[in-house]
Amino acid sequence: MEEKPNIDKAHQWELLLRPGVFWFIWEDEDILTFCLPSDDRSQDFSECMQVEKIFPPDIAFLLHEIISDASEMKPGENKKVRVVIPGTDSSWNAHLSLLSSGRFCIIWSKKGSGSHEPDYCDIQEHVRSERAVRKANEKLNYFNAIVRHDIVNLMMGIVGYIDIIDEIISDEEVRLLLRKSRDLGERIRRIAELTRTYQNLGVKPPVFIEGESVVTKMIERHEFAGKISAHLNLSGLMLYVDRLFDVVIYELVKNSLQYGGDGVNISFSYDSVPEGMLLIIEDNGPGVKPECKERIFMRNYADRRGYGLYLAAEILDITGVKISETGVFGEGARFELIFPPDTFRLEN
Repeated sequence: MEEKPNIDKAHQWELLLRPGVFWFIWEDEDILTFCLPSDDRSQDFSECMQVEKIFPPDIAFLLHEIISDASEMKPGENKKVRVVIPGTDSSWNAHLSLLSSGRFCIIWSKKGSGSHEPDYCDIQEHVRSERAVRKANEKLNYFNAIVRHDIVNLMMGIVGYIDIIDEIISDEEVRLLLRKSRDLGERIRRIAELTRTYQNLGVKPPVFIEGESVVTKMIERHEFAGKISAHLNLSGLMLYVDRLFDVVIYELVKNSLQYGGDGVNISFSYDSVPEGMLLIIEDNGPGVKPECKERIFMRNYADRRGYGLYLAAEILDITGVKISETGVFGEGARFELIFPPDTFRLEN
């Protein structure tokens, strides 16, 4: 008899991912419940082990889509399905059966017979790798916090000594050098503090968010109140992005206000393109010079007023979203974000 893996309760849902395992799905008012059959064969499957609320959200969303596509099936019918996690190459096959209205059974495929290659992706290996990467990121972020704290404290000490020297020195040339040193120290402090905002980048998995609500939340921030005029055409748009996507919107809005000045008009819209979906953010500011359109997203861009656009591009790249500036200089900036087909959906 095959020995069952020892999986703690926090990761109990991994039992659902073993090839050959079958489990049940309930659909009730657009909410899915996942569970395994109980070891007690005398029990009804409605009393099986519940694993809702801890099932990975990215896989849960895909299963919602599969169940929706299977809504026309008749009881007893089954079909082959294939699950692909957005932003990865991981995929696996399964058989989906309709038991009764709103109740499905799914069975992950086993290894193909007579073939050296399995007909499924090793889901558990994908889960283990993802968990290891997240744990490593958490440790790196903790180390980052310690280093940042020490850098800020040391810079405060250095700037303090510079201020003392400035008070006891009368030579203007020396004072000029001290002012330049103080300015460099302040830049170092700002860069160190910048890491606080982005230290959780990529720690948690991307999620689908409602585009309009995120944009609305950003443009209603106190620092933008009464300074911008925004027009949104994003109704029903869901985006698969890193959880710091709101920072992307913040940086783009701040950029428009910074260069366009108070009263700048900003519009948000989207359109279909062969590559997927195009999210468009336009303003009526001065725009970007042709020679700077690519450089503004680079880390070493000399004329920048901050690292906002560079970091925005890095956040988007986590889920394969590309950003570019395509506006006409003198007429306004136009930022285009291209979302691949598996990173967006439209809801009524």
